[in-house]
Amino acid sequence: MSSEFAGTSNNWNGNQGGYVNPRVDELLALIPHETDQAKLKEYYTELTKIYLTDVPSFSLMYRPDQFHTVNESVWTNFPNGEDGTNPSVPPTDMVKGYGIAGLYNLTLVGD
Repeated sequence: MSSEFAGTSNNWNGNQGGYVNPRVDELLALIPHETDQAKLKEYYTELTKIYLTDVPSFSLMYRPDQFHTVNESVWTNFPNGEDGTNPSVPPTDMVKGYGIAGLYNLTLVGD
């Protein structure tokens, strides 16, 4: 979630989507230096809430195009094997190849 390498042309370190959130960067800077367990719990809880709200999908293991889950509290209509899209959009994490086509079908909750 760190924006440290967001926007770099040769980002091999993660966050290839270029996610940027100043509060996330602040929390990530505070956590390694904090020794108070209550404060650490507060920081990690806030970071987790941001992650679950802002990040629409995440990998469950090292093959993200085969195993993933989605959070539909903000965005819905993620591709799945039986959604009837034509041509079919593979149910991937939508960050590369034809899986990106699935981004065009997402719907913001409440719209």
